[in-house]
Amino acid sequence: MTEGDEETLVDCNQQSVHGHKKFFPANISVMRKHTGSPEIILQSSILIWLTLQNTVHTLLIRYSRIRVVEEVYLPSVAVFFTEILKIITCLLFIIYEEKSVCSMLHLVKRQVFDNSKDTLKVCIPAVIYVIQNNLFYVAASHLEAATFMVTAQLKIFTTAIFTVIILKRAITRNQWLSLGVLFVGICLVQLERNETKKTFPSNDPYLGLLAAVSACILSGFAGIYFEKILKTSPTVSVWMRNVQLAVFGIPSSFFNSILQDHEIIFNEGMLYGFDVLVWVVIFWYCVGGLSVAVCIRYSGNIAKNFATSAAIITSTIASIYIFDFVPNALFLFGTALVIISIFLYSFSNSS
Repeated sequence: MTEGDEETLVDCNQQSVHGHKKFFPANISVMRKHTGSPEIILQSSILIWLTLQNTVHTLLIRYSRIRVVEEVYLPSVAVFFTEILKIITCLLFIIYEEKSVCSMLHLVKRQVFDNSKDTLKVCIPAVIYVIQNNLFYVAASHLEAATFMVTAQLKIFTTAIFTVIILKRAITRNQWLSLGVLFVGICLVQLERNETKKTFPSNDPYLGLLAAVSACILSGFAGIYFEKILKTSPTVSVWMRNVQLAVFGIPSSFFNSILQDHEIIFNEGMLYGFDVLVWVVIFWYCVGGLSVAVCIRYSGNIAKNFATSAAIITSTIASIYIFDFVPNALFLFGTALVIISIFLYSFSNSS
């Protein structure tokens, strides 16, 4: 799943499904009564996996974009195939829940096509997610992996702002304080350019920063807009909601790739520059949202934020060895502020 789909998966999974079994258990407290210590093992395993997933996800995209190859794949096409893989994954889970392909097709027809008004509501966030994911590829292409990870946390700030504007929801003083610390930390990371022993001529840090900030703004708006839809729409399963998104995401990403890279696509084909690594990047991108959904379902938001913070640290360490990244004092201080702000916001929200 994509970055924007994380919120989609998590929010939708809280919804009940009329007459249908949900893939995730309905209440983690039930597990606590019956599992005891195995639950701790499960939560720890999910936490470790999500940290690994976040770290590898960032490093994979960065490496796939800066490696020396004759043909570099098109990010717009990668987003298109991610959307296709997403709908295939969701349909497979629906088949698992419904026990047959025929039941899955009947359910898709009823909840996606027959209920067209509800499906049309997700058009805006679906298109925004496509644009956002293209921007994240641009950002990862021009920013160091660690810098990209830190900057991407700006989506916490933008989500909070749109929560106030769109949902009219109040934010506590402690949350505003944590958002201020987050913003300062991200600014410090960008204030002084970090050095690398390896130079990448194609890197444009300012373009990368612009793309990352734009993606975070779109992520905040789309996430809150989608949350508002969920509050006024009939409840559907997490998988069906993502099928609805893909109905608009697939054509949107296809036309975007044609519009953006039509010359290369018409001359070389859509699979220009594709190899095993690119397919791994696409698969890993799709896995990301599902991992977050499972983490929040079984461990909660605080655990998710802990995994995000741990991934920032592991990405920085990995970048030092893989990309010869040399973090300066401002980067380290700014990163520390971002990690602190994530926990401050998380605990303020839970209280």
